[in-house]
Order: sequence, then C-alpha cells, then structure tokens
Amino acid sequence: MWRSTAFSQQAFVFESVQINSSPNPIGSGARAQAMGGAFIAVADDATAASWNPGGLMQLERPELSFALSFEHRRKDIDSSSHPEASGINEVYREDLNYFSFAYPFTAFDKNMIVSLNYQRLYDFYDNIEFDQNFRQSSSGGFSNIEAHTDFKQTGALKAFAPAFAIQLTPRFSVGITFNLWTDELGFDNEWESKRVTTYKSSRHAFITNPLTGKTESSLVGFRGKLVTKEKNDDFRGFNMNFGFLWNLNRFVTIGGVLKTPFTADFHRKTYTESSQYGYTDKRAGRPLSGSSVRRQSMELKFPLSYGIGLAFRFSDTFTVSCDVYRTQWSRFWAKGKYGSTSPITGKPRKDSHVRDTTQVRIGCEYLFVLEKTIVPLRFGAFYDPEPSEKSPEDYFGLSIGTGVMLGNVLIDCAYVYRWGRDVKGDVLPIQQTRADVDQHKFFVSAIYHF
Repeated sequence: MWRSTAFSQQAFVFESVQINSSPNPIGSGARAQAMGGAFIAVADDATAASWNPGGLMQLERPELSFALSFEHRRKDIDSSSHPEASGINEVYREDLNYFSFAYPFTAFDKNMIVSLNYQRLYDFYDNIEFDQNFRQSSSGGFSNIEAHTDFKQTGALKAFAPAFAIQLTPRFSVGITFNLWTDELGFDNEWESKRVTTYKSSRHAFITNPLTGKTESSLVGFRGKLVTKEKNDDFRGFNMNFGFLWNLNRFVTIGGVLKTPFTADFHRKTYTESSQYGYTDKRAGRPLSGSSVRRQSMELKFPLSYGIGLAFRFSDTFTVSCDVYRTQWSRFWAKGKYGSTSPITGKPRKDSHVRDTTQVRIGCEYLFVLEKTIVPLRFGAFYDPEPSEKSPEDYFGLSIGTGVMLGNVLIDCAYVYRWGRDVKGDVLPIQQTRADVDQHKFFVSAIYHF
C-alpha cells in the first residue's frame, strides 16, 4: 500500500534531471554578475565567450582570467497537505566558475581574437529531508504510515569552449563559441543522487471475541527501508554560441547572442535496494530484502536560447545596460529506454505543459577615477523565472559589486541575492507544497593582462 502511493509520488521529481542553480544558460564572471547579468551589449572581458562572443573584439591585450563562486541556497518549505514535511533545507557550495585565456591578433587586415574557456553551467547539488504521515480509518480500526526521506544530489555540467571573433567593420564584430561537453578533458560531467526512505506501517484492528463478547485490539504492520542510488555519467554534447556587437555611435551599443540547441548522450545506472519485515503485537516476522540494477543509455535535449542587449554609455565613467533573454524550455526533454519525459515535470513528454521563459536584466557601472587606479561600483536587478508545470515560477534578484586594478591584475567581486516566494518548481513531490527560496552567491574574478 505504502509503496504504491507515497513512493510513486516521489519518483517523478527525484528520478528526473534536477538543475538546482538558475537553469537559464547565462554567462559567468564577477563583473557581469554584479551588473545583474545585463552583459550582452557590454561583453568587454574574456567572459564574453559565454555572454556574447562578438564582444571579445573589445579586448586589446592578451589576458588570463578565472572566476570563483560561492553559494548558499535555502528552501523554507511549507506543506498544507502534509505539515510534517515542512522545514528548512540548505545547500552550501563553492567551485571554479570560469577560466579563460584570450589572445587578440591581426590577419588579412582584420582584427581577430581567439580564446580558450572553461565554464561551469549547470549545478545539480541539493539536499532535502522531509517526513510524510498518513492515517486511514475504517469501521474495523485504523492504520498509520510514517516515512522519512533523505535525498542528496551532487554534480555539475561544464564545457570546454574555444571561441573566435572578428571585427568586420570598425563598429561591427561577430563571434562564435564552440561548447564541448565531455568527460574526456577531466571535467567530470556527471551527477549522482541517493535517496533513502525509511517507513513504518501499522494497523490497529478491533475484533470482537465471539466467546467472551469482548472487543480486543490487535496490531499488525511492517517496517522497511528503500535506498535508490542513481549515477549519470559519460555526458557528451556539442553546441555553439553566435554573437554580434554593433556600436551604433559612441553612446549606444547593441549586442545579440544565440545559443544553439543540442542533444547530449549519457549513461544512467540506477541501483535499488529494499528491505522489509512484518510484525504483530506478539512477534516480528522474517526480514525480506532484495536489490536490482538498471542501466540505460539516455539522451538529454537542451533547448534553444537567445537574447538581445542594449548598452548606453552616458560618459566614459557611467554605463547602463539592459538585456532580454528567452529560453525554449518547452523543448527540453529526456529520452531513455522507457520513453521520453520532461525533466521539468518528470511526466511523459506528451503530458507535460511547460512554457518558455523570458528573463529581463538591468545593470549599471560607474567608475571612480583615482590618481593611481580606477575603482568601479556596479549594481544590477533581474527577473529570472524558472520553468515549471504550466507556468514559470517567478524569481527575482539584486546584485552589487566592485573591483580594483593592481598593476596588470584586475580583481572584481560581486554579491548576488536571488529569491522566489511561494514557488513550487522542484521543491517536493507533494501536492499543495510551496517554498520560499533564497540564494546568496558571491563571485571573485581575477584578470591578468600581458
């Protein structure tokens, strides 16, 4: 009874692809993040390969750069159908967010640039614990089911991304980034999860003894444990970013980027182990256990995304930028031996109704020109919806950052606060369950100019 109800409710989320960072494929770097991610029409450092490769042409000298990220994600879960599942779940993470080397040069009377880039794009880290209790009454007694689930997921997807840009006219540049998603370069493009559910079912029956006429109580039930481990590895795929940057005049710049859809292949191994024993108020039964391993080759179809940005340079020290970015999540699906499903809902693809999302990002940068250095101050705000069943979940964010130039080294830092209120998404596979989500991210970037 228990396995046919609660376990099936959990399966659709915990056996799907859970992307727990913002799933929208935006770029990296502390400077861009401090401007709220409104960087498509700015894109004047090596992270342009991830935002808009057409902007790489603005680099005048070779440079080496990297970015580190630190994150704290908190979910305050509230369930009206199962109050016992309510609670706070938290995740802490830190990792290398970006690394690049860029080299500008001139050939055939054209300015060009090549760069080699590494980017961490999708984060799968999560940690969720919750309880579920069920009670059913009948004329002959009542039954209780109590369960506790502990779910942990780790891993990420990263890409090695060579890029090239060329200046076609003094005011117009185009670029392309080749994203190679593979394990062969030592990136560990994989994610794995472990779900442990312990449960107890008991039934109290009231029986009238025909000899004595007295009503007696008897207890029967069972205890059990279900462990599911899933590993997804050998992830392989390829896609491209196309971008352009057009300086209309000294005040206004237009940028555009298109990131092509792609289908990635990977392998999934699912190991399941279960144990269970029955008992009565008189004695315990003999334990029963079993295990199984399932392997399958999978395909994960990532969607097309594209965006356009405007940058307004009111002076040499003050810039305001705005981006609009759209991702076709309605075309995001996973396909395996048992059919195609939506990773957003976990349901069969034909039964899922996921809409595309549109981001809006606004940012500004002001430069304080000092005697021996320049100190920037950056702010940003954004609307960053996440795909969900029927309609996207609303997430918003604010950002702030600064930096300092120390000789040939430029150091930037950024703080990003992103939140969602009363969202469902991938919170819990329980009806009438919502959550308040808070994400705190801190980025540090360093750029060395040769």
